[in-house]
Amino acid sequence: MSRRLRAFKRWMKSHGIAYSDALEFVDSMDDGISVRALCDLKEGDLVASIPKISCLTIRTSGISSLLEECGLCGFLGLSIALMYEKSLGSASPWEGYLQLLPERECIPLVWSLEEVDKLLVGTELHKIVKDDKKFLFEDWKEYIEPLIQSGPSEIDSDNFGIEQYFSAKSLIASRSFEIDKYHGSGMVPLADLFNHKTGAENVHFTLASSSSSSDDDVEGDIFDASDDERSSVKNSTNSSGSEPIETLEMIVVKEVETGFEVYNTYGSMGNAALLHRYGFTELDNPYNIVNIDLHLILKWLSSLFSNRYVRTRLGLWRKLNYSGCTSQNSEYFEISSDGEPQMELLILLYIFLSESIYQKLDSVLDSFTEANEADKLIKLLGLTKTDCEHKLEDLKEEDISKLHDCCRLMESKLYHSLVLRVGERKILGKLRAYACKHLRAMKRRRGRKSSRRC
Repeated sequence: MSRRLRAFKRWMKSHGIAYSDALEFVDSMDDGISVRALCDLKEGDLVASIPKISCLTIRTSGISSLLEECGLCGFLGLSIALMYEKSLGSASPWEGYLQLLPERECIPLVWSLEEVDKLLVGTELHKIVKDDKKFLFEDWKEYIEPLIQSGPSEIDSDNFGIEQYFSAKSLIASRSFEIDKYHGSGMVPLADLFNHKTGAENVHFTLASSSSSSDDDVEGDIFDASDDERSSVKNSTNSSGSEPIETLEMIVVKEVETGFEVYNTYGSMGNAALLHRYGFTELDNPYNIVNIDLHLILKWLSSLFSNRYVRTRLGLWRKLNYSGCTSQNSEYFEISSDGEPQMELLILLYIFLSESIYQKLDSVLDSFTEANEADKLIKLLGLTKTDCEHKLEDLKEEDISKLHDCCRLMESKLYHSLVLRVGERKILGKLRAYACKHLRAMKRRRGRKSSRRC
């Protein structure tokens, strides 16, 4: 066992964190820390008990008074708390835990702008990551820099600079759990050592003495409060709603055989979300999707039609109470892993590309469900091209070749960006096939109608 793991185990014992003797902590130079089963684990087994007071939150940190005084909470407050405890070094009550963590997680947020432009161009993450960097820099300028300049003894420029803030945010994005309403989100020692594997959750993070079927077991986001993220705990009272529950537990929800790794799951996410939040991807991820921004679609349509035409058709689509998915002031549509576009996108294209359907919907809004033809659906293929001048298939084959020659351990940024790009271009290829299939069906119907008229 490595020195840092031995120190962490001593720290857990001194802070009341208990774990099963059936768990083995493995520290690998290549893959970091993982948890394995020393004997068979059965469903319902309790494998860890973690007091809330041992978690690093805005309530438990030594800087909690200043955070409360300044009204700093949420992930911003937690970032400051984490930077503060790291600045204390061995004097921090969490030193035995913090020494186990990397300086930063290798998520795209902490990549250089050159790396983001080179590795993520043509993917949905390219703009998202650049926006993330901008927003976080603005947060630091607005909230943290004034703290440094005001001169409280707890804050200094060496430990609370922009680089330290980005590093803290990377750790929080990839490792924090939502604990309860009082503590909010926090760093939960031991719970964050269980690695992710899609569709293979072995342990679940929950409140002590709560039923596995109760509302106390909730899956929540540690990044932006969506539903498909790492398991979280939202309730701070027991089933009777009276006494607060002060202990968190890790419960086995799927059997694990001796010698196998014990996994938690961060949710059912595609590679874009995994890379964005956690810094890794999975080959052949069944939850891969591609997002196409509405502004890109409107830009393409504006190149074909007049501004008035675009406004009236978009207005009708809005009157039907349709919209895309929204995130960070962006509206977009999802293309599933099998290449099938989101229904809202299909209806938008029906309205734009079929005059007969537009007239039907404009005159009788209730009849829109009867519309089933998209004469020019094939034009959707234009959306599947990247800004590059090369053909999509050529780019995909080039990336597959690069991926084959890439070392995951030595070139992790390149490797995971290639997995993302190859996966997205496979989906876009399926989208093209989906559109072609509808076009062929439409031509066959027209051919049959022409034969009957003859």
